Amino acid sequence: MRSSLCTAPVLAALLLVLTGCGDSAYETDERTISVESGEKFTLEVPAAMELGQNWYVADPRPDPDVLEYRGDREHTGDVSDGAQYFDFTALSPGKTTVKLLFCPYARCHSAGEVTASPVPTATGTPKNSDQEAAYYLYTITVR
Repeated sequence: MRSSLCTAPVLAALLLVLTGCGDSAYETDERTISVESGEKFTLEVPAAMELGQNWYVADPRPDPDVLEYRGDREHTGDVSDGAQYFDFTALSPGKTTVKLLFCPYARCHSAGEVTASPVPTATGTPKNSDQEAAYYLYTITVR
């Protein structure tokens, strides 16, 4: 009896952790994305925060009727494997764009700092050697 009482809370906690692991994740080489209404997903981008590499959601923001932006978070590993995550929920059918700004080596501290400047739209994927800020456009279709 005692062992089942001890394992019940552990199993409940494990179930809560596992239910959050089903979100789809898309990297910088996947910029045309289709998701189902109600689906939660993440845009995962490489970032070495200790080197001043940061990402920001830039204007114009995604259509709030199509996507809900749930915020960002970061994983700090060593210099080569850090990542930043942008979490979204698909709300209703439609098409919208998520515009992320890559800021390498502390060249900017927010999307507002560079929106007035001509910043290129990236065609490749960011590398540790990237020296200039660039926009990464994700086209999201919600079915």
